[in-house]
Amino acid sequence: MVQLSPSSGLDVHAYLVLKQKPTRQEQKLKTLHKYLQKYSSGWKKHLEMADLLYETGQWSEAIAEYYLVIKEQPQVIKPYLKLGKILQLSNRKNEAVLVYTEALNLAKREATKQHLTGLIESCHGNIRAAIIAFKSATSLEPKNIVHWMALGQLQMEAEHLVVALATFKTILDLDPDNFMGLIYSYDLLLALGNLTEAAKCLQHIVDIAPQDSQTLKRLITYRCRKKLVLGEEGKQTKKLINSWRKQASGIPEVNNLLARFYILRGEQDKGIKISKQFVAENSHNPHAWYYYSRCLSDIGKYETAADAIIKAYQLSLNRYCGNCDREIYRTLCEILPVAGRLEQARDMIAEMLTVFPESWSLWATAGRVLAEHFSENNCAADYSLYSTKIQPQLADTWLCHGKVLFLLGKYKAAVKSLTQSWQLLPKAKNFQSVSTAFWLGESYQALKQNQSCRAWFEMSYQNTAELIEFDPVLAQSWREKALARLNKCQECQGKNMHLNSKNS
Repeated sequence: MVQLSPSSGLDVHAYLVLKQKPTRQEQKLKTLHKYLQKYSSGWKKHLEMADLLYETGQWSEAIAEYYLVIKEQPQVIKPYLKLGKILQLSNRKNEAVLVYTEALNLAKREATKQHLTGLIESCHGNIRAAIIAFKSATSLEPKNIVHWMALGQLQMEAEHLVVALATFKTILDLDPDNFMGLIYSYDLLLALGNLTEAAKCLQHIVDIAPQDSQTLKRLITYRCRKKLVLGEEGKQTKKLINSWRKQASGIPEVNNLLARFYILRGEQDKGIKISKQFVAENSHNPHAWYYYSRCLSDIGKYETAADAIIKAYQLSLNRYCGNCDREIYRTLCEILPVAGRLEQARDMIAEMLTVFPESWSLWATAGRVLAEHFSENNCAADYSLYSTKIQPQLADTWLCHGKVLFLLGKYKAAVKSLTQSWQLLPKAKNFQSVSTAFWLGESYQALKQNQSCRAWFEMSYQNTAELIEFDPVLAQSWREKALARLNKCQECQGKNMHLNSKNS
């Protein structure tokens, strides 16, 4: 994890995957710098310098060195790829396209050409074309993990969760200990609700690289989700947080987990104070404001949370010279209506869907927010329905659409959508099965079909039992809601029996 030094002046961090752990980098840089002052014509030393500058986050200087190497050795492709990657991550995408295009003209192998075409298309924002190009590269060189990794990352970005998981499975078939393949697989298993396999994957990650920044992030999040924040378990969680802070100080995610650790312990004031102090010290970091907003929202301080997420949005626009990221948009649309800023929320929803027209989750979010806070019923249903057209084989899209239909009072349509979600769910127990069963119960109850509603509430209640070990707080919340509905069903059934007896 490195802190970058962009020309914008904003705080930016990046996670770099290196072949070996960097040691004595500053000393190496000083030694190389002295050498190049005496012997400036050695391109291999300039390439070594460029790689070191890349690894330490000094990307402006690295860019200059890579350009120098390319000028001296224009036929070597590797520097083009490194330079293009830095430019792409720095949002200098037009420059990245020029660099990748030069490399494309030099490439001899067809698979390399397809890979570079994929990189160029991704810079242009043509995700579908990029995916096609990377797929072509994998078919030409099926054992080349680089092609599979690029394809999987792009599928994740496009929210093609099921196919992305299959892509990373291919990577792990080729290399069972591939660290980033395991990291992405874990995230996808979690997103798809396969908690049992996700837990096994996380253990594999811990076994391979227990102190890696990406490992610590996921392990701490996992322990916080299990509410291991008190007693000896709490001490172990805090120890892991401190370990992550040592190697990734100043990273918003690290501070956010520290703040959430205290909030989960019941020390809300301390958690918010930590988050607020971090924002004060990192006021140019959009994600510092994003996490601060989420913490405030979670404890019901919606007005302050709205101000914070707007600040994150403004900084993110500046940072990317265009549009902010998906999660900031989502949070804007969720918090602004609760804070009473309906017109502002409406504008953000329209902008969000323009910026991310193929994001099923944002269309689903827009539909839900409109159904909950606005009177535009048809628009809300259309938006959530569109998410199912983008990802028709994903259970979550039909679950989200079903909830929107229920909120709009379209109970028969809700049952149809939720049933579709249920049929697409994986066999393993997951929270999606709990939620889908619960909303089917709600829909059947609204339709006054008591037998069906009770059966689905019972299913929701039963499915929580196997999920308590993964997320006790969320499981208990669903358990209580399902039990409350079951009790209500019994009361209604008792009243109906009494009325029928009286009429007889």
